[in-house]
Amino acid sequence: MNAEQITAMREQALAQMTSLLATSGPTITVNDEEIPWAPLLAALERTVDWCDRKLAEYMPYEVRSVGET
Repeated sequence: MNAEQITAMREQALAQMTSLLATSGPTITVNDEEIPWAPLLAALERTVDWCDRKLAEYMPYEVRSVGET
């Protein structure tokens, strides 16, 4: 999986989170069944956190060191 795919996954998760939070109640209807959205929101938050960690791996970084002779 590359950085572009991870970024797209992160954006989709954030969009779903926004949609859930915009609903008026603590439940959503999926396949004619009402379910609480809190567990789904938590899963989406974990997805965003995972994406953030993976994207951080793609970021260049600098290590400074001092040598003594």
